[in-house]
Amino acid sequence: MLVLLVVLVFAAFKIYTGNYYAADETAIADLAKDLTEEVHSFEAPEGTVFLPQNQDYKAVIVFYPGAKVEYTAYSGLMYRLAERGYICLLPKMADNVALLSVNAVDTLKAARARYEDQESVDDLEWYIAGHSLGGVAAARYLVENWSLGTESGDHSAFKFKGIILCASYPVDSLADMDVRLLSILGSNDKVIKMDNYDESKKNWPADSTEYVIEGGIHSYFGNYGLQNGDGEPTITADQQLDETAEVISEWIDGK
Repeated sequence: MLVLLVVLVFAAFKIYTGNYYAADETAIADLAKDLTEEVHSFEAPEGTVFLPQNQDYKAVIVFYPGAKVEYTAYSGLMYRLAERGYICLLPKMADNVALLSVNAVDTLKAARARYEDQESVDDLEWYIAGHSLGGVAAARYLVENWSLGTESGDHSAFKFKGIILCASYPVDSLADMDVRLLSILGSNDKVIKMDNYDESKKNWPADSTEYVIEGGIHSYFGNYGLQNGDGEPTITADQQLDETAEVISEWIDGK
């Protein structure tokens, strides 16, 4: 009976995660073509690396996709950030659920070395980011790795300077961590539970910034269409992605 129950739960989970939001490959391909001279992208089994061209690297951003969204749907935002000088790492998540791959950044960091050029990025600042449930997973990764340093009494190996949350909030507390936080919301987002979002602010670190995109929605942080239950946007997906990339860039540069 127990075996049957496990099989049924596993099957239900696979059905649930198999019904995901697919990336708008046309929109992403058009942007990639427009930025072919400014950004090079490299596919790996672990995910995708986006490298700025013809400029100095500013920082490294690792982005965790939202749940049940094809990870490549966030390529549009990654291209926009890479255009602004940021190396972007977009990990592929098990069953399109970031909480099943909290440590995905470690795998993709190792893969990055096989695909980028020889310029060292060891002296660059690193930021972790995520959309929706991907932001929850990103925050959990930070907390778990910070805790390792707390136990040993040495945080020198902790690489990340901050976290960027897109329509997301931390379930785990970052309040005692030496990191920066940027929270970006769409004013017309009807997917995020605002009561939970407001309650989560107690988990934010001291250095936290909130930014609201007027007319933006939950779905427009990626290129995957409209998510069930989302609000009505008054701006386009391209406008929201452009504004998101600019806000992130100004926040990092304004440190």
